[in-house]
Amino acid sequence: MFNLGGIPENWLKPLMGVLLLTAMCMAIYWQTWGSMVSIWLRSDTYAHGFLVPPISLWLIWIRRKRYVNLIPEISYIGLIAIIIFGFLWLTAHLVHVLVIEQFAIVGILTSAIWSVLGNNVTGKLLFPILFLFLMAPFGEDLVPYLMEYTATFVVAMLRLTGISVYREGLHFTLVSGNWSVVDACSGIRYLIASITLGFVYMYLNYSSYKKRMLFMLLSILVPILANGLRGYMIVIIGHLSDMKLASGVDHLVYGWLFFGLVMLILFYIGSFWHDPVPVLDAGPELATDSGYRYDHFWQLILAIACIFYFWPNAADFMLSKQAANVNQASSILRPGLAEWQSGIEPDWGWVPKFNGTQHDDQFFMTDGESTFGVYIANFGDEKQGELVNSQNVLIQQKDPYWRTLKTSKTPLIWQNGKTSYVDEMVLHSNMHDLMVFRWYRLAKENTENSYYAKWIQLFKRLSGDNSPELLIVIYTEVANTNDLQQTRTKLQKFAEACCE
Repeated sequence: MFNLGGIPENWLKPLMGVLLLTAMCMAIYWQTWGSMVSIWLRSDTYAHGFLVPPISLWLIWIRRKRYVNLIPEISYIGLIAIIIFGFLWLTAHLVHVLVIEQFAIVGILTSAIWSVLGNNVTGKLLFPILFLFLMAPFGEDLVPYLMEYTATFVVAMLRLTGISVYREGLHFTLVSGNWSVVDACSGIRYLIASITLGFVYMYLNYSSYKKRMLFMLLSILVPILANGLRGYMIVIIGHLSDMKLASGVDHLVYGWLFFGLVMLILFYIGSFWHDPVPVLDAGPELATDSGYRYDHFWQLILAIACIFYFWPNAADFMLSKQAANVNQASSILRPGLAEWQSGIEPDWGWVPKFNGTQHDDQFFMTDGESTFGVYIANFGDEKQGELVNSQNVLIQQKDPYWRTLKTSKTPLIWQNGKTSYVDEMVLHSNMHDLMVFRWYRLAKENTENSYYAKWIQLFKRLSGDNSPELLIVIYTEVANTNDLQQTRTKLQKFAEACCE
């Protein structure tokens, strides 16, 4: 039986439930959805997000004959999934992990759809529903690793082909000119595009889960390998043309042409293992007795609405307890500096600075031989900026004067007897070399690990602890570039004295 322009009667309430819950989810969590859309608008890497919902609907529409006679039903497992994803959204929102927050909101929406369609129907629609998770912008954390891989791959290939190259971090020099690996060279755009296209391709052309998973694995590995080859080819073109070709915007054009060719080859190879085109005739008509198990439909909608509202209110309550506490930094970080005296700022030409702080404190100390700089960034309740954020860098990527020569981990033994590591960096300019220690301090814990720092933040906020959350940088001039241990020892002694 059909109603409302041909919609089967057994789908009227389920579709109404899906539309209603989608509208409620978007209205209640509008900030998270808005953050997702803003990323789509400003980043070409994630602009495909606008296409994900229409493609998901299209994947369902082209096989609609398979679903027309299915009988949706209420799923309480889906209801539990909403609670799980809701708690995940809460934890991510409390510590400002936007990518997880965005994945969680998609999980909340898809779980709500699951709850009104039931286990059987959701299982049949699994791939189009999972495709919605590609709306969430992901992959930014992979960029540094992909940049490192690209630089390593290109330098290895150059040396393999007999070209002399000198590497310094992400910068390398050939006799024909200088090159550097920047964010655009990481290949994250190719990787995201390949995953999106690969998902659609495998769903349309394979019915075997093994084939689908194998093709998705290739869709991940092939663009990573191809990006390394792309980087090598661009450097070779620039080298052989005496830096007249592929050294400007044109190398991005070459990159996309090469990526398009790689994807065509991947799809062509994948075509040899296509499964037969499925028959899309509708299955046998199913009985629609008992209101097709939708006797408690409105109770379900009300329960889901209450769950939707609960998590944002819980987040507001917990975040309201987080005071800025911007006046405690200096007293916490100067307990053992009796051996050092206040000093004047040296003419090193560099000081750390992070955006979005609610308060920062900069001072210099001297022991008569060396001068040590201390910088304390307090982000307070993080309304202006985040403590743990990839944008909090010591040197901007295109800094005209400074470069990072060396990065490592250095152990420190604090006054409370605990041992932890800090990030050690050696910064270089034409005039000075500086050694820098950088770490986080939260709930009387010191760590350089950003993931552990987020965990501490999470437990602090869940427990109502409102103590300061600090990003600490101490630094001094390198006494001897050939003997970094001498400077490291001095800096370790100073750090262990100035922090609890």
